[in-house]
Amino acid sequence: MQFLANTTSPFVRIAEIAMIEKGLQIERTIVDPWADDARLRSANAATRVPTLVLDDGTPLSESLLIIQWLEATRKAPQWPCLIGETPAEVRAIMSRAGIAIGAIEASVHTIITRKVTAPAPFDETPVGLRRRRTMVEALQRLEEFAGDMTPSDPVAVPPKLDAICAIVLYDYMQFRFGDKDWLPSTPALQMLSVKMRARSSVNDTQPH
Repeated sequence: MQFLANTTSPFVRIAEIAMIEKGLQIERTIVDPWADDARLRSANAATRVPTLVLDDGTPLSESLLIIQWLEATRKAPQWPCLIGETPAEVRAIMSRAGIAIGAIEASVHTIITRKVTAPAPFDETPVGLRRRRTMVEALQRLEEFAGDMTPSDPVAVPPKLDAICAIVLYDYMQFRFGDKDWLPSTPALQMLSVKMRARSSVNDTQPH
């Protein structure tokens, strides 16, 4: 298999954490989506990371679809279930993961727009401010759920999808916007991120 990725995408990290927890460790093939990399374009017409190319050549794109494939092919109890086992658990996990994904999309689109416009003018436009509001409110909401997402034993118990997405959001916000005074204080999310670094899937995939 081939995992087409870059070193900063939070969507890459979500998929990679899930793959590692499912026992699938594939070294990243680093590509540049902005350079119209031929390897990425041949596998994904949208030239987006992550893209996972399976052994038979089938390309899988979008982090959440890659996770669905993992859940279908690497099932519990041999591999950890990342999305919950009961309807109530699945519902709660998906709801919290959705909050994080929405904010990750807002943050990524902010960075992408900055690449083609001047950063300060865009950030203060109605669209830029709305994306900032999405990031702030998502972090605040997830802060309230941090206790529910923290495994009883972070060393031994894999994170569920909601915790994966929340950790990735928190770390990406610190990576991209850590110096901004509008970033809310979220000590419980910070603690979740720190505790889960005991797992290689989280520690070894931090953005850089």
